[in-house]
Amino acid sequence: MNSFQRQKVQSSDTVNLLDLRPRRCREWEIDGENLVTILVPKFSSRFLRRWLLPRLKRRNFHVRLDAYGSLVWQHCDGNTTVAEIGKLLQKRFGEQVEPVYERLALFFRQLEKSKFIVFE
Repeated sequence: MNSFQRQKVQSSDTVNLLDLRPRRCREWEIDGENLVTILVPKFSSRFLRRWLLPRLKRRNFHVRLDAYGSLVWQHCDGNTTVAEIGKLLQKRFGEQVEPVYERLALFFRQLEKSKFIVFE
């Protein structure tokens, strides 16, 4: 199995990563330079959110993405496939993003592990 395929947990079928459609699960902001900041709540516990967050200066952790990650994040809308996102990266950044699909596989694994996206 290559890096573009993921093993399904409950069956022996494989899913091609390039055919999946990532969808964002976190709030985010975009700045004037077109760079994305993902907003991650500091607490997941309802109790802590209710009692501690009002006393904090910032309610969220800020995960800032570079130009590559920002372009990818903006297209994680649940409609665009990973293959299409890779083509957009190649068109915009050219050789700077090569090997594009291996890099995308690693980036999407990290986003999914951090629960920033889900695949549809």
